[in-house]
Formats: sequence, structure tokens, C-alpha cells
Amino acid sequence: MLIRKYSFILLFAVCSFLATRPANATAPRIIGPDMQIVDNNIIVSISIDNFKDLEKTIKMGIKKEIVFTAELLRVWNLWPDEFIVSKKFEKVIKYDNLRDQYLASSYDGITRVQKKFKDYDEMRDWIFSVNTFNLANTKGLEPSNYYIRIIVESKSLDQIPLLGLLSNFIPAVEMSLAKESDLFRAGDNK
Repeated sequence: MLIRKYSFILLFAVCSFLATRPANATAPRIIGPDMQIVDNNIIVSISIDNFKDLEKTIKMGIKKEIVFTAELLRVWNLWPDEFIVSKKFEKVIKYDNLRDQYLASSYDGITRVQKKFKDYDEMRDWIFSVNTFNLANTKGLEPSNYYIRIIVESKSLDQIPLLGLLSNFIPAVEMSLAKESDLFRAGDNK
């Protein structure tokens, strides 16, 4: 009975330690979405800033995946907003300390791009942003108000092997951010 009590306390302490994280003064944030309509296409650019925790883990050699998701939603007054379309961009980064370079890849559902970077700032600008992609064409939209929701998630792809029950308490997604754009009018094309 006493062993069960102490094992429960130990399990609770380990889970509490894994679940708590120190608060940072500068939390990551989404820049944008910068949106413009060009030739009936909704062109979007997004990036994240203040990602010091991600920088530390990347420089330690832990492989990270950052997923950018952009969703177009139509505003309804008395109903939930209507989902129209989304685009997802998956970016993976790993630091190779033997060659002193960053190995990065990007996948948009169709095209995979792989790059190697020696300069951290150049890699950071490429991995933490998605520039000028076409989210949707306004010709197929009903005349209404719309907005864009951006979701950015990161997770480590190099997991520490854990035994049994403890692996269920570690979250798969380490960071999740969301931001919505201002409302804009679309679909009024003649």
C-alpha cells in the first residue's frame, strides 16, 4: 500500500514537471497575415517572431517541424463562420553540428524544397516565414465579408524514448499560435 502511494506521488511529480514550462517575457507571435488581392487572387504572407525557445532547441541539434496553416473563412451573422479553403506549409529544420550547417526543407502539399544554410539569420528568415502564396481566387467566392485565420504549430521530431504511460503526457505539439486578419470584402467580381 505504501509503495503504491509513493509511486503515485512520484508519477504525479514527474507529470507536473513535464507539463509546466517557465514563462517568457517575449512569447512567440505571428506577424501578419499580410494580405492583398492581386488579379482576383488572395495573396498572403506570414511569419513568426520572438522564437527564442525554438532557436535554442534547433541549435542543440533537435529536429523541429513548423507547420503554417492559412484558412479562409466567410463571416455569417447568426451561424458559425463558414470554412472555405486552407493551405498548409510544413517546414523542417535540423542543425548538423559536424558540418556546421542547417538542413531545412519545405513542403506545401505539392512541392518539396530542400536547402542547406551556413548562416543562421538567412536560415531563420526562410524557415520562420511563408511569403506570397495564393490562398484562393475571389471569382469563385460569394459576395460577403471574409477573414484569414493563421495557425502556426511546432513540434520536435526527435523524441526521447520514454516507457509506458509517461509518453502519453508529453504533448505532440509544443507551440501553437493562432491569429485572425481583419475582415475584408470579396466576391463582388462582375
